[in-house]
Amino acid sequence: METKTDHTILKTEIEKMNSAVELKHLKKSFKDKHVLIDINLKLAKGENLVVLGKSGSGKSVLIKCLVGLIDADDGELIVFDKNISETSSDELNTIRKKIGFLFQSGALYDSMSVRENLEFPLRDQKKIFKAELNKLVEEALADVGLSEAIDKMPSELSGGMRKRLGLARTMILKPEIMLYDEPTTGLDPITSKEISKLILEVQKKYNTSSIIITHDIECAKITANRIIILKDGLLAAEGTFKNLEKSEDKWVRSFFE
Repeated sequence: METKTDHTILKTEIEKMNSAVELKHLKKSFKDKHVLIDINLKLAKGENLVVLGKSGSGKSVLIKCLVGLIDADDGELIVFDKNISETSSDELNTIRKKIGFLFQSGALYDSMSVRENLEFPLRDQKKIFKAELNKLVEEALADVGLSEAIDKMPSELSGGMRKRLGLARTMILKPEIMLYDEPTTGLDPITSKEISKLILEVQKKYNTSSIIITHDIECAKITANRIIILKDGLLAAEGTFKNLEKSEDKWVRSFFE
């Protein structure tokens, strides 16, 4: 999919595209707290989908259900044309290998160097040769602008550099789907913008399908092909950045002010 110049995709276009993820009537509760009541959405192949919503609206629960970290109570969650609830453990592990997850903290191993952090995800690929391993590590670092940091320790990196390293470690496995959990949290505005642009570059280079959980409206503006907003366990609004910021609904507009 070639991203449009304004980085937006209309809902009518989504319906015509092959989907990487499809949720049908997804429901999830924790005792008496109904977090996801009835969620229906598609993530098109090659699309960046931004999820907005106030704290506790179910954004993180949504992506945890997607990778099977939390079991949904009801509904269908289809990834790569397979219903997650009907897959075996082996099938689920195979699916998970095609999904990258960038955690808020970066989830780095502080006792390992930058190089070792990137080599770690490849540990199960026994047939990979040292020269090829070095090439993969160097390419991943070049993609995020960290080539000169290859032999540093995570403690020597700034917050923005740690985010870049976390992204490089995830992308070294060439995932088809990326999940970003608050990718710019804790960063200054300039670094946040750099990370947002990097997410866009990853999409263009690898044609990834991505779900981006964020409170950062500038990040949403830069990265989103489409935006959904969750409210009280439901999908309350959906559209492009331009459409939603001009919504007649004051509550929807409040996210963009």
